[in-house]
Amino acid sequence: MCHSRVALAFLIVTGCAAPPIQKAPTANPDLVIEGRRLIANARAEDKNLWRYRVVMEALKRGQFVEARTLLDETLPDISMLRALDPKARSTHRLFTPESAKTFVGEPFERAMAYYHRGILYWMDGELDNARACFRTAQLFDADAQKEAFACDYLLLDYLDGYVSAKLGADGSDSLKRARANAKQITLPDFDVSANVIVFLQMGFGPVKTTVGRNGERLAYQEGHSTAVAAEVRIDGVKTRTAPWDNLTYQAVTRGGRLMELILRDKSRIKTTGDIIGDLTFEPGLILTLPESTQNIGFALVGTAFLAKAVAGSTETRADTRTWNNLPQFLAFTAMRAQPGPQHIEIEFFDAANKSLPAMKRTLAIEVKSRGDTVLFVADK
Repeated sequence: MCHSRVALAFLIVTGCAAPPIQKAPTANPDLVIEGRRLIANARAEDKNLWRYRVVMEALKRGQFVEARTLLDETLPDISMLRALDPKARSTHRLFTPESAKTFVGEPFERAMAYYHRGILYWMDGELDNARACFRTAQLFDADAQKEAFACDYLLLDYLDGYVSAKLGADGSDSLKRARANAKQITLPDFDVSANVIVFLQMGFGPVKTTVGRNGERLAYQEGHSTAVAAEVRIDGVKTRTAPWDNLTYQAVTRGGRLMELILRDKSRIKTTGDIIGDLTFEPGLILTLPESTQNIGFALVGTAFLAKAVAGSTETRADTRTWNNLPQFLAFTAMRAQPGPQHIEIEFFDAANKSLPAMKRTLAIEVKSRGDTVLFVADK
């Protein structure tokens, strides 16, 4: 009796004991360090996605060495021919989702990777490499479904020509192309004497989503920006710039994707499987009751289950992984300033031409005595 009471008391105590509490991992407040952790822990197919995102945080924080390193880890994948990538080819299979492929992004995302690498090359005084990046970025837009939307980034053509002019070459063709695509923007002539080069970005860019019966088509939620203009002031001179390029526009004017043809076929198979399953299950169930039609009934029920299984396992959804901290607008200006310590002010304005004080930047910079001083400024 005594032993049973002890055993009962032991069970009560141990049964009521709380399980050990496991604390959730603490996120590092430094988003670049936290991003590095996320990259390390991400599945192989998603590492480039996280690199993209951390690159943007690093650029905003002025951590340019980190941004260079991450882009250099990513660009070889972007440049690789997709037809040679076994993971990309595997997504053609019925039961493999598109998101199983190594992420390199849609053309506008790949273009932005090269665009930002070009900025970093310019910061380092490597203008020839910067120009090569701007040209490569424009090539990702070259095969738009409608010719009118091909190679229509204003800024990429302009930068191609501008860097060429700074290198002593003729950039007039690039300037002509940029002006031909410009609508309400008056693009300035190249000022090869400008020594303060300012790259600006505003707002939040597009995010991918899906449409279609089975989510087989890629679509975009439009980005947005409170700021629609910026004024830059340095050394007693000021210049105002509006957005040159709209990334939502660039994303949605690409037209269809080759992968959508594959996903469309998968969607048809999925829909057909669902229909066959619906049409054969109930009649088959009824036919299993009379002994004389049991074999036919079981065959129909089996067909229904098989059709539903195929439909349920067919992966039709478009890949919606997104470089989700890109801007909505890209802008640019080039100015002259005396070498040495300078203060540069950047003020942003909304659509009603009202100043946005929370976004104002005042930066202490050192203007180089030789070469260009290149700045990257975001409104957020």
